[in-house]
Amino acid sequence: MSFPNVSSELLRTFVTVVEADGFLRAAERLHKTQSTVSQHVHRLEQEIGTKLFRPDGRKRRLTLAGETFHGYARRMLDLQDAALAAIAGPQIDGELRLGVTNSLSDGPFPQILARFTRAYPQVRVNVQIAYSADLKAGYDRGEFDAVLVLEEHGRAMAGLVLETNPLVWIGPGEFDWDGREPLPIATFDRPCGFHQATIDALDRARIPWRLVYATSNVTGLIAAVRAGIAVTARTSHAVQPGTALVQDSLGLPPLPVYDVVLHRAKTMPAGDVLEQMLKDSVLKPA
Repeated sequence: MSFPNVSSELLRTFVTVVEADGFLRAAERLHKTQSTVSQHVHRLEQEIGTKLFRPDGRKRRLTLAGETFHGYARRMLDLQDAALAAIAGPQIDGELRLGVTNSLSDGPFPQILARFTRAYPQVRVNVQIAYSADLKAGYDRGEFDAVLVLEEHGRAMAGLVLETNPLVWIGPGEFDWDGREPLPIATFDRPCGFHQATIDALDRARIPWRLVYATSNVTGLIAAVRAGIAVTARTSHAVQPGTALVQDSLGLPPLPVYDVVLHRAKTMPAGDVLEQMLKDSVLKPA
């Protein structure tokens, strides 16, 4: 049985749609029009002879075949990148000291890092997870070659803005708070920027609050919210089964918008490659 020779451009478009969670964001990421992205996906479906997406209201969701194909498509692109890197002139080697903020340590970042290390095995990558403020200070002292941090929207004086994400209030699926008692909140430990943003927003709105759960672990934080202990302020990507957006139902104040910002030294070739991989991906803070 013969199989079609699938274009890597179509594969990359499909993978970007999946990982960007939508055709519009994929178009922005790929610097193409939304109609071009749709055409690429349609051509891919024609080439492989199966539907990859199904309608779901105003959005499109992966079919079972699409979910299966996504994993293979991602691996095919990774293998292509690694093959090209292996023959692309001087090998990239050395050490890359990378700092990543807590809120980005989960989600897609480990997969991006894995792709980088597979493509460039000669680069020794040392990753440190910490708070954005500590990472920025360490970068200014020369302790990192690159840091991936969160900064309040529009405040970044330098660096490359990769994503912009608003903070939202997340609570249990059902949360009983009538405003007569202080609002129980869960946050990361200081000096997390989300921690201060939460407190500042509540203080400006004159809403009494009490801190009932502090951690440096995203999984533990969301577990506490799901259990009904408190509400928290994160990006919408942190919403999981058993949790919900509660700003309107509880009458909570608006929160700031944050940028995902990459600061890096311009002198190391490995930094160029990592920057491109990050630009080609979608980072979702939790």
